[in-house]
Amino acid sequence: MGTAIFFRDVMPIIKKFIGIKDISLWRKRWNKRIGKLIYHTKYDADSLIEKMKELGMKEGSVVCIHASMMQFYNYIGSAEELIDKILSVLGPEGTLMMPAFPPKPKGGYDKYVFNPNTDKTAAGHLAEVFRNYPGVKRSLNVHHSVCAIGKYADYLTKDHTNGVNCWDETSPWFRICELNGLVFNLGLPRSYMGTFHHCVEGILYKEHPYWAQFFTKKQQCSYRLPDNTISVYYNIEGELIRKTRKKQIFRYFTSSHWRITRISNLEIKVFYSRVALNKMLELGRKGISAYYIPSPKNFDFNGK
Repeated sequence: MGTAIFFRDVMPIIKKFIGIKDISLWRKRWNKRIGKLIYHTKYDADSLIEKMKELGMKEGSVVCIHASMMQFYNYIGSAEELIDKILSVLGPEGTLMMPAFPPKPKGGYDKYVFNPNTDKTAAGHLAEVFRNYPGVKRSLNVHHSVCAIGKYADYLTKDHTNGVNCWDETSPWFRICELNGLVFNLGLPRSYMGTFHHCVEGILYKEHPYWAQFFTKKQQCSYRLPDNTISVYYNIEGELIRKTRKKQIFRYFTSSHWRITRISNLEIKVFYSRVALNKMLELGRKGISAYYIPSPKNFDFNGK
């Protein structure tokens, strides 16, 4: 039995038998219990921010954060406190952005109407707290919405329904790279890059058949306006299976592209988004991809 078939057909039966609705969440909770027996160093928001400053965060920075607070084993403090203190470091010239994509609707996107004012984010507790932070702006993209506050918040969020796909030149994910933003991953797997790496296919689909196959289906997306009327836009999405092996990209990265540090158990990574994306675009034009499915091996890149 293949892995995909196993998870599709067998896992629901196992979850029903053992009474666990979300095995991933259950596993994270158990990992936290075990991890707290191994890692004992406690830290607060100030200690975490000092680590982020060592990696480049400063006054005026444009920062994106992906975070799993389930991995903050020994953190003493709240999500609100961490956000407050990050914004204090960034100051009025800085900008903070986080993912704000809603949970995937059970019935698919065809009949789903995204409400940017009320729909929660599936990007974790820190992102959900940030979504409700006073003054935060949210992009209207149904699939990959973001929230942002600060100097460039409007620039990052305003055109996210105008692109051909979720990650092209009009998207906040591309624009944060234009602004030389710092993309922080807090408590996420070592191989996790963050959503900005999808800008590779979001840009290169125009240049080569390998990347064009990522976008084949026109998708109608609907969202609710403040006056309760519904507006519609269209994205080109893909239906092919995607599987990544990020080490294929990481081996080309140096400390100018990313750095990593740790506090207690928590791994803190930063990607210097402009140079990292430029490197990934350079590699993508040569047929070097983070994806092993679909594989680029059957495509000719010599002419590009």
